[in-house]
Amino acid sequence: MKSRGFTLLELLVAMAIFATAGVAIMQVSSAHVRNLTQIDELMMARYIADNQMQLAMLDKEWPGKDKQQGEVEMANRKWLWQQLRTKVPDEDLRLVQISISLADAPQQVIFELSSYKGKPGA
Repeated sequence: MKSRGFTLLELLVAMAIFATAGVAIMQVSSAHVRNLTQIDELMMARYIADNQMQLAMLDKEWPGKDKQQGEVEMANRKWLWQQLRTKVPDEDLRLVQISISLADAPQQVIFELSSYKGKPGA
């Protein structure tokens, strides 16, 4: 009677195929988690920039301070914001730029938002 089964070589090839597939799955899932973290940071930075821009637009002081900065906590993290107001050729307008970074890495700007603010009553 002849016994049937896999040879050692066949088992080694199958294990190599499964190991390669496992490594590929781990790399894809690691990249996915990294991308989710970046998307979450970008979304929170966008919320903070939008809030700061709305506050800048509601500010009645004209032309306002050229540079402001502060810290805010959102989603259990500390964020730094910086607002720059720049003169433009039209004296009744100012360019408002908001930049957002994490307090852990203040040099790395995650999100920037720009808009123009008009002089009240102009």
